[in-house]
Amino acid sequence: MPDAQHLQALLVQCAAKRESALAEIYRLASPHLFALAKRMLKDQAAAEDVLQECFVSIWRQAGQYRADQGQPMTWMMRIVRNRCIDRLRRANAELPDPDDALTLAMADSGPGPLAQLQASQDGRRLAECLGRLEGPQRVAIAMAFFDDLAHSAIAARLNAPLGTIKSWIRRGLQQLKRCLE
Repeated sequence: MPDAQHLQALLVQCAAKRESALAEIYRLASPHLFALAKRMLKDQAAAEDVLQECFVSIWRQAGQYRADQGQPMTWMMRIVRNRCIDRLRRANAELPDPDDALTLAMADSGPGPLAQLQASQDGRRLAECLGRLEGPQRVAIAMAFFDDLAHSAIAARLNAPLGTIKSWIRRGLQQLKRCLE
């Protein structure tokens, strides 16, 4: 493992946009980060893509690293891990089903979760409170809870910045809580 103090100093230099610091971080950390990505994704090409995306993130977010919150290698591994999880979720969401065999096999004749929710008294209250939310907030919350999508996947589907999606969901949940109290 690379020396933590040296990596911290390099991240400070990266935050100051010194390209040589990023090159040195890449030289020191990429073997470990690539091994993590490859182990998680089980695909060399996908791991290479994720690693490239992660180093762009490291370059852009170097100023956000805080030494008092963890080691630099842990911080970078978390970036890789999260990017791999996003990639795996996206891959699972995009499973091809050309003849609808998968869809038909999973079809259930019973009421869906939304129908069950609306049937109950609490569900009606929740549906009423959801109806009071702004459209984008309501859609983002529904995608997060009913479709079990990560914030980044919601941002991609709604073509909105990740921070905006997080704000919509956070504020929407606060409004729902107040409405339901």
